Amino acid sequence: MVLAPGARRFLCGALALPCAVAVASFGELSGGALLVVAATGLLVAGTGVAARAGEVAPAVGRRGLPWAAWLVAAAGWELVTLLHDDLPSVSDLADPLLSHPAARATATVLWLAAGAWLVTRPRGPVTP
Repeated sequence: MVLAPGARRFLCGALALPCAVAVASFGELSGGALLVVAATGLLVAGTGVAARAGEVAPAVGRRGLPWAAWLVAAAGWELVTLLHDDLPSVSDLADPLLSHPAARATATVLWLAAGAWLVTRPRGPVTP
């Protein structure tokens, strides 16, 4: 089943609200919140994969170097914090900001919006 970009955006938006409400109501680090976020993330990612099934991915080239650098830096930070208990991880730094349910719900919607943008972005150069 192939969805139009507008339908994919609507589907991702329709998934965002119940997910944000569940995350806000279940509370921090709960199994219910983890399950809802994982299921919603898989649905959003599945929408993108289904829309691009059978396509050949274009070569990334040098455009991917900044993203690779960020990924290596983030993984390195998490590894160092895993080895040294006195250093805070990204999760530890974000905990005070996400302690309020409304902040968690907002962060969840923003996370889903970023995922929806990734799965619905144009496949090639946009011509005016």
